[in-house]
Parts: sequence; C-alpha cells; structure tokens
Amino acid sequence: MINVRGKDMLLIEAHGHAWNRLYGRRLDTHKLVPLGMGKVQVGEEIIQFLPPEMRDCLCPIEVMQAYEELLGFDKVVLLQTPCYGPQYQYINSIIAENPDKYVTVGVPNPQDKKSYLETARLCLGEYKYKGLKFESPDIPFDMLAPENQFVFEELLKYDAYFVIDLGWGDGPHDFPIDDLLEVARRYPDLTIILPHMGVSRLWDPKEWDNLDSLKKTLSVLNYNENVYFDCSGIPMLATRGGQEYPFPLMQDVLKTAKAEGAIDRVMWGSDMPTVFVACTYKQHLDCVVNYSDFLTDEELENLLGKTADKVWFGKE
Repeated sequence: MINVRGKDMLLIEAHGHAWNRLYGRRLDTHKLVPLGMGKVQVGEEIIQFLPPEMRDCLCPIEVMQAYEELLGFDKVVLLQTPCYGPQYQYINSIIAENPDKYVTVGVPNPQDKKSYLETARLCLGEYKYKGLKFESPDIPFDMLAPENQFVFEELLKYDAYFVIDLGWGDGPHDFPIDDLLEVARRYPDLTIILPHMGVSRLWDPKEWDNLDSLKKTLSVLNYNENVYFDCSGIPMLATRGGQEYPFPLMQDVLKTAKAEGAIDRVMWGSDMPTVFVACTYKQHLDCVVNYSDFLTDEELENLLGKTADKVWFGKE
C-alpha cells in the first residue's frame, strides 16, 4: 500500500523484470552480449542497458523484493522479453513461493508456427501464464497475413493476453500501429496490453505538442474494449528528448489518456531495472503521484493498482 492524498492505495508494479541469466537476442541475429558495469553489446552497438551498479548485467528477484519493501508494492507483474531471453524456470520458482504476488507472460517466436504452438502449450496450458509477449522490432511478424492468424487464434483458445511492445525507434518494424488497429478490429474479444503506452513515438520531441501518435494508439479502444496500457519507461523516452525529473511528458501522456477517455485503462509500471539509467525507482513513482492533480482520487487509485489488480490478478 501507498499513502496518497491521505488515503491508502493499492500499489502494483505492472511492468517489472527479473532474470538470473542473460542470453537474449534482437532481430533474430544480434545477441545481447553483457560487457559488465551495466553495458551490453547488440551487434556493433554498445548500450548502457542498466545502471553501472548492476555490474553483472543481471537483475535477480531480490532486487525487486527490496524495492517492494522500500516503496510498498503489493503485487508485481514480471514481464519476460526476448531482450534478455525467457526465464521460465526461474520465474516459475518465484511464483511458486508467492503465487498471489507475481504473474508473468511467455515469450514466443511467431515466425515459427511449430515453436509458437509449443510455447503456447507450455506457457499458457501448463504454466498458466497470463499471456504471451511480443516485440515488434526484435522478432517481427506480419500481423495481418492470413497464414499468421494462428498467433491470435491460439491466444483466444487459452483466453490469454496479447502483450506487444510496438518499438522505440524508426526502424521498419517499429510502431506498426495500423496493423495493430486491424488486429483489434478483427479480434474484439482479444485482450491486448500495450506496454509503454504503445511507445507511440513518445521519444520524439516533435510529437510532444499534440501527441498525435499516442492519440492514434489510444483509438484502438474504438475497435476493441479489452485493451490496456502501462506507462512504464516514459522517463527513458523523455530523457532522450532532453527532459528531466519530473518528466512533463509523463503528465502530458496521462492527461491525453484522460482526455481520450482511456485513463481507466492505464496501469502504473516502471520497466525496472532499465529505467534506472534515467531516474530512480521512487522518481518514476513520484512523477505520477506528486504531479497528478488533474486525476481524481478514483482515477489515481485505478492507475496505481486497482486496474492492474483486475487485469493481471483477476481482482474486481
């Protein structure tokens, strides 16, 4: 629980990570190679992936659990990703010890139908994960091709979530918003979760006056009522354009979501630990909690935990 505006509110981290080995890859060819002191190499590029304190480039669950005590998290969504590779056995052991506190998703390869169906069987059928997470730039696939509709049909079969990161750049596989809108139209019963507010080119200062790409992303609710977003990672996007704490972009994003009638679909999350290269954990929380006068108590309470409790933990 967290005390905000004089009342205790449920606090759920809707986008956290934990891993005990790093072996991911991007675009099927470039492995993510740890260099130490938080740096990794992807192809020819060297990235400060984590803060230097995470010198081994790992993020064990004990890091998250220490922050749970410091900041008052009640529950955590541990999203897995191709970036550092699936951690099924590790995450399963974490959930087994705290089945009411953690949930997760699987990481499929939609380019390989046989592999995809096996991942769905394992993660959704056997492990009972909440959904599968896709990365548009990392493992791209044509969402509209007739031969790829098994991706969504299998999710519906298991009543599982389609979680998709739409990308952080200008590459050919980044921000396929038109395809996503068509998927939402085709499958109105599919639950879709868009981390980082669909990213929506939020890293581009040219967007910041009107946030038109974000508005287009939010229009997905016109086609499918089962769509949710998290506001994780926005400080990283804001710093790319030169902003500092309290990151006005965060407030503008939430104001836009409210104006577009989508604020009840937004969940607070951080994208820890990668966000720590831009701000502290507490700053990510505070830039919402301390700068949200435009939200009602009910809206803030939903944002901080109630919506995530309903979506991820099945609590009404």
